Amino acid sequence: MKKIFPIWMVLFSTLAGLGFAQVPDIVEVEPFPERAQKSTSQKDLEGLWELSYIYDKFKPFDELFPDKKPTLYFDTVNKTAVGHTGCNIFSILTYLEGNGIDVLGFQGMTEKWCEGDGEDIFLTVLKSAHTFKIDEEGTLSFSCGNLEIMKMKKLDDNQSHPFSIPKILALNRPSLY
Repeated sequence: MKKIFPIWMVLFSTLAGLGFAQVPDIVEVEPFPERAQKSTSQKDLEGLWELSYIYDKFKPFDELFPDKKPTLYFDTVNKTAVGHTGCNIFSILTYLEGNGIDVLGFQGMTEKWCEGDGEDIFLTVLKSAHTFKIDEEGTLSFSCGNLEIMKMKKLDDNQSHPFSIPKILALNRPSLY
């Protein structure tokens, strides 16, 4: 008596013989992959960060920021950030919860005229960020949904900065007059 095999068994055995359908003996699956990732604490955000990547499909990074790269200084205690767009100095109020971040509003910004689109793109992308994480190399990345939209690297205290931190923090304080 002739055995009749379903077509899928014939195809599978043929492909398996060719090495196309090799299946490992054990497959480990993390049922909740978001729990397996190292959690970044808000305290990890503290300090000065410099932009190293920004999502823009029209212009390369170096063309957007030919002179100075944008920077952010996070104060997680007061849930604020002060920064430099590569052209202007600004201060924002943030909402931080877990690895979530939202820009609630701008507290102030200088009004120097800026060449090119870099400043507008940086501020738009910053407002679009909803989550953040810091990877093993120390790179801070911001995402909107599943799309990574911005990366920053932490600056050391002895590196030259495009602006003075005490000066910006002074701009953020209420006037005594």
